[in-house]
Amino acid sequence: MSDRLEFETDCPNNHNQTVTFSQEEFEKALTSGALVFHCNTCDTDWPLFSEENARLRKRFSKTSG
Repeated sequence: MSDRLEFETDCPNNHNQTVTFSQEEFEKALTSGALVFHCNTCDTDWPLFSEENARLRKRFSKTSG
């Protein structure tokens, strides 16, 4: 089983994006303040929303448990 999770998110302009993280990459990006997504379709950046953060943490806890 891979330790990487793939999830989908929408940019502020409703373009669907697929993002892949390992738990280590995710936690490191969160603590460094560098977790910003980028949409290649409309060249928009946006931060991780708290709902997505909670959803990702829940998914990581399921895969590590």
